[in-house]
Amino acid sequence: MTKNIAILLLLVLSLSSCHSQIPIEKFRVEIENLDTEKQISQYWNNLYKVDQEILMNTSDLIVADSISISNMIKTALVLDIHGTKGYNSNGYSGFVPILNLSHNQIGKSQIAYWPIIEKCKEIGGAIESFGGKYPAYQLESVALTFYNYSLFNQEEKYPTLVSKLSEIETVDIVDELLKSFQHQIDLRELSEVEVLNSWYRQSFEDRIDESEFSIVKMSDDNLYLKKYGRIQRLELLKTKNKTKEYRIESEPFGWKYQYSEDGSLSLIDEKDKELIKYTQVK
Repeated sequence: MTKNIAILLLLVLSLSSCHSQIPIEKFRVEIENLDTEKQISQYWNNLYKVDQEILMNTSDLIVADSISISNMIKTALVLDIHGTKGYNSNGYSGFVPILNLSHNQIGKSQIAYWPIIEKCKEIGGAIESFGGKYPAYQLESVALTFYNYSLFNQEEKYPTLVSKLSEIETVDIVDELLKSFQHQIDLRELSEVEVLNSWYRQSFEDRIDESEFSIVKMSDDNLYLKKYGRIQRLELLKTKNKTKEYRIESEPFGWKYQYSEDGSLSLIDEKDKELIKYTQVK
C-alpha cells in the first residue's frame, strides 16, 4: 500500500467515525496542484488502487460509503479541472469512472454520477467493452442498486433506460454526491419500528435467492425497503382495493412495487408489466 493510499484510508476512517463532511475543497486544491500529465496520470492510478485495494476489501458500510463517494467526487473534479489531460481511456483512468459507479451501493450517488458515465462514453475507450458492450454493465449496476433486478440479456430495454437516466438533470455533480453522502448519514440515525413483511431476494424472474429483504417502518413514520443492511424510502403512489403501489425514492426507471394486504409483492415496470413476483418468507 502506497503512502498516499494509506493517508486516504486514515482520512475516510476519520470521516466515518465522526460523521463529518467529505473535504471537497481539500480535494479540489490537491487536484488543481497537479501540474503535469504524469502527475495527473499517477493520481488516476492512485484512485484505481484505492478502489481495488481498499474499497473492495471494506465490509463496513460507513467506511465503504466514504471511500466510494470520495472517489466519485475526485473523479468528477479531475475531469472538470483537467479534462482528458493525463487521462488514458484504455488504462487505469479509463476504468476508474466505471468502477466508481459499479462499486457504489447508493442509488442517489449513482444518479448524480451518471453524467460522468456519459462523458466517458463520449471519450470512448474502455467503457465501450468493459463488462460487456456499453451500456450493459452500467445499467446493471443501477438496476441492482435500486431494485436488486438484473438486466442480463435484456438489451431491448437499454435505450429506454439510458434515456431515462439522461433526462435526469444534475446541476452540480459534486454537490449532489455530497448530498447523497449526507443522506446516508441521516438514514443511519433512524431506528427500526416494525417489519411489515419479508421476501426472498430475486434478481431474475426464475431464480430465488436464499437471503431476504423486507418492508420496514422506521422511526420517522415512513416505510422503507430494507436489503443488504441498507434502507430505501418508499413513496406511496396510489391505493386500489387492498393493494398499494410504491416507488423507491429517487428511482430512475419509473418502476414500482405492488404490495397487497395478504403480503404479496411484485416489481412492476413503467409499462405495468410484472418483472418479479416475490416469494414471501413464512
